[in-house]
Amino acid sequence: MFKLHNLKAPVGSNHPKKRKGLGIGSGLGKTAGKGHKGQLARSGGSIHPVFEGGQVPHARRMPKVGFRSPLKLIDHRVNVAELNLYPGKTLSVKDLLPKTLRTKTRSRVSVFGARVPAQLPVSLEAHHISEGTKKLLESKGVKVTLVALNDGSKPKVKKTKKAKKAD
Repeated sequence: MFKLHNLKAPVGSNHPKKRKGLGIGSGLGKTAGKGHKGQLARSGGSIHPVFEGGQVPHARRMPKVGFRSPLKLIDHRVNVAELNLYPGKTLSVKDLLPKTLRTKTRSRVSVFGARVPAQLPVSLEAHHISEGTKKLLESKGVKVTLVALNDGSKPKVKKTKKAKKAD
């Protein structure tokens, strides 16, 4: 049985520390494995890993493409199956967002999915929900509320293909 007092590392996984500069017989004597002269033989003579010897670096050879919009929506998608973590609770948008996105004003919660769990919350707030998912949750007794984003845009119910054809 494994216990803390009888644990051992696998054979060959631990190597003795290299002791440099201890004479010819060690294999790492005199120059201590650094070779003769040159930048890398000097103290502090390391080069950063992306240095290409004076050649124009790869990052500068590549063209600049696009930009990252600060106005882009950060869409956090929540599957209906994940709602079993909150049985009998009233869920707001902040409850469904991960902690890293709660302070972001442009984060949007979308609820989707068709596999309804046994335990569900009492009510649910979201910015976006598919039509089929909304009907499914409301048939199970969950009160679904659509909330507008902080920027004032209207909440959306995504129509299914069948509903689009009927229009």
